Amino acid sequence: MLKVNDVYKTYGNVEALKGLSFEVGKGSVYGLLGPNGSGKTTTIRIILSIIYPDKGDIKMDFEKIGYMPEERGLYPKMQIDELIYFFGRLRGMGKERIEREMDFWLDRLELMNRKKDKVQTLSKGLKQRLHLLISVLHDPELLILDEPFTGLDPIAIKGLREMVSELKNRGKTILLSTHWMDQAEQLCDSVCLIREGEKVYAGPLEDLKASHMKNDIYLEMKGEVDFKQFSGITDIESRGNGFIIRTKRPPGEFLRDLTEIADVTEFRLVYPSLEEIFIEEVGSE
Repeated sequence: MLKVNDVYKTYGNVEALKGLSFEVGKGSVYGLLGPNGSGKTTTIRIILSIIYPDKGDIKMDFEKIGYMPEERGLYPKMQIDELIYFFGRLRGMGKERIEREMDFWLDRLELMNRKKDKVQTLSKGLKQRLHLLISVLHDPELLILDEPFTGLDPIAIKGLREMVSELKNRGKTILLSTHWMDQAEQLCDSVCLIREGEKVYAGPLEDLKASHMKNDIYLEMKGEVDFKQFSGITDIESRGNGFIIRTKRPPGEFLRDLTEIADVTEFRLVYPSLEEIFIEEVGSE
């Protein structure tokens, strides 16, 4: 478990964190979500003891931590294998273990054929893979990723997302700081939404989405129906083979009336996306 307890941090006249609290359970992917400047990176640096809070404390059950910062720290003129060895030694790893783990991860991340290349020859996506490799080389229990998807193309994003899921399946705990809501929605078990250094919500993603449910319905049916005959409908949108319908009436009541005149083949409630909730709660542009 990682517990951030009532943490405050001020830089001059700027209040970066204002009593932030949240808990990360072992073996989960936890999203620290907020717009740029909301305090995400400050929170991570306090967790890592790079800086210290003015007030509050951090408690954790993890001894080994991996960190992938937003600002990448790779030495461009080093060979890839030399760079990995350098960081492995900083982590106290022996030569044999470094070589074993290096070859495993180079193969897993499709970098084995670039082992003797200079770091500066890699594309941005491959550098991202290399940075992830360095972060997990020493087999950390807690992996902290700060804006890992920034600047990546869709293929690289998919690969990184699959890697995060694989690490979770191995029992690792992952703290993911991002403002990419679509990626967070696919990966996170729980989230903390922050705005201007303050917690807006912290808890299971499923509960957050359930609390923002509206009477939005996805509907498929055979034939056509004039929806104007139903009271309470505020919006209709074509979606795939059916419709998204927003109604002021209870969904069950609307379904009862609809089935009297139409052959309904699919009818389900629509959960709001995390992006919709984020914009509503955090008010980010």
